Amino acid sequence: MKALYIGAVVERAGKTMVTLGLAKNCPGKVCYFKPFKEDIIPVDDRLVDMDAFLMKRVLGLELDEELLSPCRYDLFRPTTMERLLKAYDKVKCDFDYMLIEGARIIQTGYLHDVSGLAFSEAVGADVILVTTSHPSGVERVGMLKRLMETYKLNFKGVILNQTDDPAVEALLNEKGIPVLGSIPTIKELKYYRVKEVADALGADVIVGEEGLNRIVEEVTIGAMRPETAIKYMRRIAKKAVITGGDRADIQIAALSTDTSCLILTGGLYPEKTVIAKAYEEQIPILLVRYDTATTAEMVEHLIARIDPEDQGKIDLITKIVREHIDLARIWEK
Repeated sequence: MKALYIGAVVERAGKTMVTLGLAKNCPGKVCYFKPFKEDIIPVDDRLVDMDAFLMKRVLGLELDEELLSPCRYDLFRPTTMERLLKAYDKVKCDFDYMLIEGARIIQTGYLHDVSGLAFSEAVGADVILVTTSHPSGVERVGMLKRLMETYKLNFKGVILNQTDDPAVEALLNEKGIPVLGSIPTIKELKYYRVKEVADALGADVIVGEEGLNRIVEEVTIGAMRPETAIKYMRRIAKKAVITGGDRADIQIAALSTDTSCLILTGGLYPEKTVIAKAYEEQIPILLVRYDTATTAEMVEHLIARIDPEDQGKIDLITKIVREHIDLARIWEK
């Protein structure tokens, strides 16, 4: 069995997308393993890792999510490599390939020798790094390459994500760092659904539950004067509007244009006229107790997740990886 470890150089690098795309383009029977649980979601009275939930369903795996992603990492009460290897042994049989997805950053667990690099060495997995073109990520690739030389493992190369400048790939090649592919910015993959916003904010849905699957393409803060609100709102499609619960003027303006949802801050309920308008247009109103600035920051850091039922997005990811990554180099034994 050939094992590949997919490690993120920086947070939000796109390792889950890359892992899914590689799995869907795998030339043989493939399994999935993620040593550390991270984003936890409830499933049938269980709490499981969101990525394990996704991969189990997309790949049709019979293994439970608790086996696919068995451990939590705690800096002060860390798990052991022995436990990780026992968990890995339970899922690796009868497959041609194993894709191992790392934590948010590959060095997680370094102090206790259970990092992605240590685990890859222990199971004999080739390492693939995923990063964006942000300078901090590109610089870190060079540092990690030097660090990997202290381990007995095979570094396959880097996959660049959200990278539109060919100079980044040229620079890495010049430094002797192999680039396995460069995925351009795909705006459709950065969109998310209203229900993802509601989950991330822990929001109460006041009205419009039937619209929770609406797509959010832009986020705007409704803090302008009433006379300019409607003109501004008309220019932005499929937007989430963050505004105070007492700003009925902004709320009505938003509901009169192409708006995916209203996010009302401060725990203030909207007026009845606003609720009636949202109900008529089937536009969700999300109520949060945070202030507007805090809410905007939380939404800004929201990562568009991949839903197992979103076949369109899964097909797009499969196509993108097939077209922009050198799969022959990745799967070669």
